[in-house]
Amino acid sequence: MLRRIHRSLLVQLGFALSLMATMALFGIVTSVIIAEQLRGAATAINHAGTLRYSTYAASTTALRPEVEDAARHRADLEAALERFERHYRSEALQRLVPSEASHPARRSYDEVGRIWDAEMRPLILGFSAVHPDGAGYRNLRVAVDDFVELVDRMVLQLEQRTEAFVQVLRGVQAACLLMTVLVMLYTVGFLRRQVMRPLRELLAGAEEVRHGDFTRHVAHTGRDELGQLGAAFNRMTRDLSRLYGDLEERVREKTRALEYSNRSLELMYRSLSHLHDGSLNRATYTDTLREMEQVLGLGHGSLCLLEQDGRKGFQLANSGTSDDSTGPLCDRLTCAACIDDAREGPQLKTGPDGHRVVSVPLFDGGELHALLQMTVPGETRPEPWQLQLVAAIGRHLGVAIASQRRALQGRRLALLEERATIARELHDSLAQALSYLKIQVSRLRAALRGSRRNEEVEAALQELHHGLNDAYGQLRELLTTFRIGRGGEGLGRTLEETAAGIAARGPIEITLENRLADGELNINEEIHVLQIVREALCNVLRHARASHAWVRLEWAPEGVLLTIRDDGIGIGIGIGIGAGARDKSDHYGLSIMRERARQLHGTISVEPVRDGGTCVELRFRPAPAPVPQPAEAARWAV
Repeated sequence: MLRRIHRSLLVQLGFALSLMATMALFGIVTSVIIAEQLRGAATAINHAGTLRYSTYAASTTALRPEVEDAARHRADLEAALERFERHYRSEALQRLVPSEASHPARRSYDEVGRIWDAEMRPLILGFSAVHPDGAGYRNLRVAVDDFVELVDRMVLQLEQRTEAFVQVLRGVQAACLLMTVLVMLYTVGFLRRQVMRPLRELLAGAEEVRHGDFTRHVAHTGRDELGQLGAAFNRMTRDLSRLYGDLEERVREKTRALEYSNRSLELMYRSLSHLHDGSLNRATYTDTLREMEQVLGLGHGSLCLLEQDGRKGFQLANSGTSDDSTGPLCDRLTCAACIDDAREGPQLKTGPDGHRVVSVPLFDGGELHALLQMTVPGETRPEPWQLQLVAAIGRHLGVAIASQRRALQGRRLALLEERATIARELHDSLAQALSYLKIQVSRLRAALRGSRRNEEVEAALQELHHGLNDAYGQLRELLTTFRIGRGGEGLGRTLEETAAGIAARGPIEITLENRLADGELNINEEIHVLQIVREALCNVLRHARASHAWVRLEWAPEGVLLTIRDDGIGIGIGIGIGAGARDKSDHYGLSIMRERARQLHGTISVEPVRDGGTCVELRFRPAPAPVPQPAEAARWAV
């Protein structure tokens, strides 16, 4: 507080003015005091000078020749002496003589009075009473001269004292004037340095601020009033600069927000157009992911389709490439981890390769259908509007995928119903006809049993019997094929039911490992794969004498790989696939599998296993479109 007061401009200016006023007041007071001291000094000096005259007058009166009237002479002499004493004791002279006993003027004054009283007055009075001779005159004159010299010295000392007062007054006046001038010069310099210059700087800064330059700062920021004003001005310019910067940043943010809104609306419109124009396929989803990648500024995306039971899934679309530095988003061996994460809702997680991923589950009607994932490039953090837009598009993707699944399921059920109808028609017509023929052949053989038959009739009859049995067996297999998957549960469940059904027909254990999710193959491909598995397992059951069979369906670099392996007697020893042909019927199973592999545009191989058994491998590349188009439904094979 004291330091602030000490540095105040008003205090300093007030101090300068007070100092000038003090100097003036001191000069005035000193002048008054000295003038009071010198009041009556001229009169006193006049009285002191009159002492010489009075001395000479008294001595002259005493030396005047004898007159007739002695009394008058005596009275004149007394009057002369009285005049001397009156001047000596005058008030003016008493005030002028200093009161200090040690002062020279005081000593001279006291000495004059002492000599007058002790020597001169008695000498003059005595000289007038007698008639002195010439020596007496000389003595009186000498005494008067000495006394007058003493009076002159006293008068000189009084004059010097008066002159000293005048010199003191002159010195005080000069000092006061000099101090006043110095204080005035200091005040002028102080005003120019501490007032005018900061004011000009503040005015210039205010003018620049008025023209929009908020970077101007004043240099004077001391502890005085203008310094505080300068500091406040600097704070004001900083606040204005920050405020304008904030306003500009807000404008930019609003502009960016509007741009993001426009781009988001455009992305939503294009996405909805793609998803609801009736031509959904892998390319449609890939285009949607790439548009999201461009608009959102995120990395490449992936769309994984999940099975309805939520056990596993497959990658439906991916906007990245094989050379993408961020690596694949989908690892088919870790579907369970993604599915578990998807059930927790939208989240930002770190993938197995260390990259951050925005994961959004796609629901419709409370059922989880797919998982949308977008990589986050670098160390950036996705903004809320990006997450909201990903979630919004994810909802539409979920609806589209659910609609797609419902349509596919409807077509699947329609196809299966049609196949069931065909199976019933075949059973009601062809199966009954074959049964009738078998009965007639049995009757014919019974009728000819007692008669003599030649070898040609017997061979023809035997051939007819085998032909009818084979035709009837093939018809049963065909009817079974038509009835497979009647519930439309999907490839995985149908494979399980098929394996369980074949295992129940004989002493064999079947291990099924299916790493494909429902929907990765179209219905045509599912039927072909299912028939190849069924045919291979039936041959293993009939001919391989195996105790264990393994069925594995998985993805390979060249596409889908189906492997059926057993621990039986191996190829070349059994009768079916792995044995040498014994009759025409033994070739039916292998021919059927080769024909179905050809329809899948794949390859099938039957090879022996070193440790025993046979291995059947089917390799093919599935069709790219996950949703069959109307034209494809007409090509679904038996």
